[in-house]
Parts: sequence; C-alpha cells; structure tokens
Amino acid sequence: MAKLGLVDGKLNTLPEPQRTVMLKLATTIRELIPGANECISYNLPAFEVEGGVICGIEGYKKHNSYFPFSGSVLTQLSDELKNYEMTQGSLHFALDKSLPKGLLKKLIRVRLDQIEEKSRKGTGPALTYYDNAVLQSKGKFRKGELHGPWQWWRKDGTLMRSGEFKDGVQVGTWWTYDAKGKPYKKTEF
Repeated sequence: MAKLGLVDGKLNTLPEPQRTVMLKLATTIRELIPGANECISYNLPAFEVEGGVICGIEGYKKHNSYFPFSGSVLTQLSDELKNYEMTQGSLHFALDKSLPKGLLKKLIRVRLDQIEEKSRKGTGPALTYYDNAVLQSKGKFRKGELHGPWQWWRKDGTLMRSGEFKDGVQVGTWWTYDAKGKPYKKTEF
C-alpha cells in the first residue's frame, strides 16, 4: 500500500497555478502506477518500486520538472520530447500546463524497463513490472538460469504462482493461487 501524503505535502507549498498543475500531475502518476510507493528522494517528491525510483516531480520559479532518475530515459524518447527543454536528468514544462498522460506513460515504461534490466544484472532479485508498477515476478538467476524461489503476481497485485527452480528446472512444491491470493493447486516437481 502506498504511503500517501509525501508527494502532495511537498507540492502543496507551490504557488498557484503551479500547485494545481503539479498536484494533478501527481494524481495522474498515481493512476498510471498505483503499484508504486510515494517517497522523497534527493529532496524531490517521487514514486518508487522495489529496485529503484521511477520518477520525481517538482516545481521551480520558471518551470516545472519531471525527473526520470536516469540520464538515459530522456534520450530514449528524443522524438517525443523534441518540443521540451531538458537537461540530462530533467524534463522541463510550463508552470501552468501538465505533461500529457500518454507521454508520462512512455516515460514511466522506459524507466520500469531500466529497473528490470538492472535487477537482472545485479546480485539481488530479478524483478519485472506491469505497466501500472505492480510487481509481476520476482526471483533470482544463476549462470543465466532461473534459480531459487520465484513468485508471480497478477496485475492487481494478488499472488498467482510460486515455486522454486534449480538451474532453470522447476523443483519441489509449486503453488497456484486463486484470484484472492489463496492457494488452490499444489504441484510437485
């Protein structure tokens, strides 16, 4: 469950009409990624999932900014962003006009893809996310193969399946869960 209030608390200090624009932007981000938690990162109102921060937003004297928390998100969407001012780490937009929902969706997906890719290369869990930032799967790899405990969730966040791999092969007891997350099927490998 997301911690509510952190982002709005920071944005409520902005002057009008900027405050209304940025609060609406935060609401749109929540609608797009209800699986994300609110946080303050680098003193910015932000949204995160296990594995990293997806984005941050903030209002400044002459513009509003969207922060993708990765220097390469904006370069991957250069055609869509050609009419915006930006730095390597922030996208600037007007004080009185929000970013389009479709563009936000693209920015968020690129960042989620990066978080997933980073998780596959690290020593921690490998993570995949639905577009709404709800965790889709979590487990580990060893020598390029699924290894150890793995779990999969539905888009609404309920657990769907869990089990264990050994060098890419299903082993042990696997569980399938109903739409409410209750186990209903047990399979032995």
